[in-house]
Amino acid sequence: MLRSPVSWAKIGRELISAFVNNGDKVHVFERRGFSYNAGFKLPLEIENIIANEFIGDKTLTFEYPGNYKYIRSKQKFGMLVYETTAAPKAWADKANETLDILFLPNELNRKIFIDAGVKPEIIRIVPHGFNPEVFGCRVSGMGFRKDETRNPKPETRNCFTYLTVAMPQRRKGIDVLLAAFEKAFAGKKDIELVIKFPYAPGRSKYDLRMPGLPENVRLITAEYTEEQMADLYRAADAFVLPSRAEGFGLVYLEALACGIPVIATGWGGQTEFLNDKNSLLIDYKPAPASGIQYDNETGGGLMAEPSVDDLVDKMRHMYNSYEKEAAKMEKLDLSKFHWRNIANQMKGFMAEGGGKKD
Repeated sequence: MLRSPVSWAKIGRELISAFVNNGDKVHVFERRGFSYNAGFKLPLEIENIIANEFIGDKTLTFEYPGNYKYIRSKQKFGMLVYETTAAPKAWADKANETLDILFLPNELNRKIFIDAGVKPEIIRIVPHGFNPEVFGCRVSGMGFRKDETRNPKPETRNCFTYLTVAMPQRRKGIDVLLAAFEKAFAGKKDIELVIKFPYAPGRSKYDLRMPGLPENVRLITAEYTEEQMADLYRAADAFVLPSRAEGFGLVYLEALACGIPVIATGWGGQTEFLNDKNSLLIDYKPAPASGIQYDNETGGGLMAEPSVDDLVDKMRHMYNSYEKEAAKMEKLDLSKFHWRNIANQMKGFMAEGGGKKD
């Protein structure tokens, strides 16, 4: 899936471009999916290689496992990600039956899929990433580039801005965020919250019904380019998202790459690159995923329920101790999350052939 604003499509686009830019020969079999937009503009390097047939000996797919049956190549490699503690058993069965390698983005997903029944020998861990040419305000290990202009200090501007970027689904914890922001900063005209959704709520039964918003909360639902998204991150002072569950947490990584401090839930895929040294982590309690997350309506999957009161404390601390929190961004080395490095890592694993036994 490529022509969509959702993260699965973004990951597909970035990874394909990375393989092409690394000099690899690639053909694309394009699929439709959630929030598909036929008019979505793809990079030329992708448009030029869409074949919509299986060419060559190897297929790498980021697709629902029920569709693995359509793959016709000799070697089959899959990518999956899951957000709660119980992935569907049917996904595990199809992965075992079909794939030579299943790529997962972190150790949390390894546990989730092994618990679902995936054979450990076919799993390889490769993270998701960001494009440093778009979100790259850093040089590896060097902090900000000398020519990078950071946001002015909050005290020199009219407003302190918290930003969240998310799907408008209940899993993302926007209801928790709105409750905490109102409690922490009600009536504060010099502190604002900007919420960026890829579409207006209502496309999915899992979407949150948005209430009337206070004056210091702004909602954006327009479709943005990646460059516009990077500008949006850089225009903020801090990123906050009390998500109930993340398989990886791409938006947290993009915020770090753009040099803004992060507040995040203390459970989920994001905690494999977020910690107390580079972010503020919100307290939580385990909670049922039923009714909130897809494929979990009758299952026993768990997610996190972030603490509203702790989020209030974390947001106030971010505002009152901003220079201290912003300083955490200066020495981060995020080079292992560059898509071209990730593509090379995956290529190396695929060259080995995988762990599937005939």
